[in-house]
Amino acid sequence: MNSTYILKLARENHTRFQNFIIFEPNASRVLGTDIFLKGHDVKILFDKLYTKLDTTKSLKHLILFNRLSKIKQMLDLVQNQEEIIISKFFDRVWKRYSYISNLGELFLDIGTFLHHFPEYLPSLESLMAQRLDEEGEELDLAEEPAEDSDEKISTPMEE
Repeated sequence: MNSTYILKLARENHTRFQNFIIFEPNASRVLGTDIFLKGHDVKILFDKLYTKLDTTKSLKHLILFNRLSKIKQMLDLVQNQEEIIISKFFDRVWKRYSYISNLGELFLDIGTFLHHFPEYLPSLESLMAQRLDEEGEELDLAEEPAEDSDEKISTPMEE
């Protein structure tokens, strides 16, 4: 699996890739390579998004606004803004996703993020966390799944 494949997958199935907002003391447990924004930059990005959604009336945006309202309350209680981070985007099927999701609050999926911040689209690859194996080493990304594979992936409904 290479980075081009991951980017293609992120565009096609945007809800699969999500990032998190992580508060102190858990912020220190996140690898530096998994950090998208830290400190005051988190507050700036969050406020920009919160202001956009405050004027929107669609049901989808109201649901997101309610989740962000909870995060806003937590941000207002934080005394040291430098210990807040927004992670890069993790694929839900990676083992590291469960680790990072237990450290923080779900923030946005990649599709919603790029919808509200299209200026990040050219740097999409830098927004994605690296997939690591159990030993913490980078996986060999030279292997890409075959596009024309005849293997059928079974779903829970088919079993």
